[in-house]
Amino acid sequence: MAKPTPTKEDQPFVYQLGQDVAKLGFEIEKLKNKAVKAVRIVVPAKPEKYQQHGLKAVINLPPECQNAICIKSKNGEISLIETKETLSVYAEYNVNEFYLAPIYRLEADTITAALDQQQINDIDAAQEREERERKERQEREERERKERQEREEREKGVYKYLAKWLTDNYLEGIRAKAVNRIFENNGIKVYVNKNGLQDLLDRPFERNSHLSDATLDESSYTDAKSAMLAEKARIDRGEVDLSVATDFNVVNYHYIDDML
Repeated sequence: MAKPTPTKEDQPFVYQLGQDVAKLGFEIEKLKNKAVKAVRIVVPAKPEKYQQHGLKAVINLPPECQNAICIKSKNGEISLIETKETLSVYAEYNVNEFYLAPIYRLEADTITAALDQQQINDIDAAQEREERERKERQEREERERKERQEREEREKGVYKYLAKWLTDNYLEGIRAKAVNRIFENNGIKVYVNKNGLQDLLDRPFERNSHLSDATLDESSYTDAKSAMLAEKARIDRGEVDLSVATDFNVVNYHYIDDML
């Protein structure tokens, strides 16, 4: 199959490609013909009396192998080593040898690299932003915690006040209206709701039982609930001193689910 003839547009590219290939071939030929002188080093065997010891042999290296990165070739195994003026190896039970060829000397002009200042600036800015955001987050969380704690404390205060207010003004009357000797003989009585402010606002009074028959009829405390909500409105307007209920203890009754 005939090779396609390059167009005029392709000719500069083809020409440059040919030049690059030719140059690469020339460089390869130079490397193939460049010889590096190796040193053959013979290490004597350890004397009989030192066979149980790790005895080292010290090699005084020629100048071209001193303070250099060298190729070490021994028994077909190749490794790289960094040398000083001398090289120490462990002597073996028998005479052994290896070859050492320098690659380059560790002598050169020193250039100190400069850290990327723009990257440093970006990192510093990012760290400052993260620290600022961390502090803002901590302050916001602390502020929210305090606000939540204040709300909870106020809610407890409101609850205790209303529970005391209901106990003082309505509890005995509600008990009288909802009297049931069977329930009461089994320890089931009417109490001011002990389960916190929201439950109190929904259901100011309840019997201490989950039995369906013991459920307190809402009609028995409708007036009390309306009055309580009116008192809650006064609290919200700041017209009530909640501290009057500080020492009041809500009855912590137990629920009864079975009657004897």
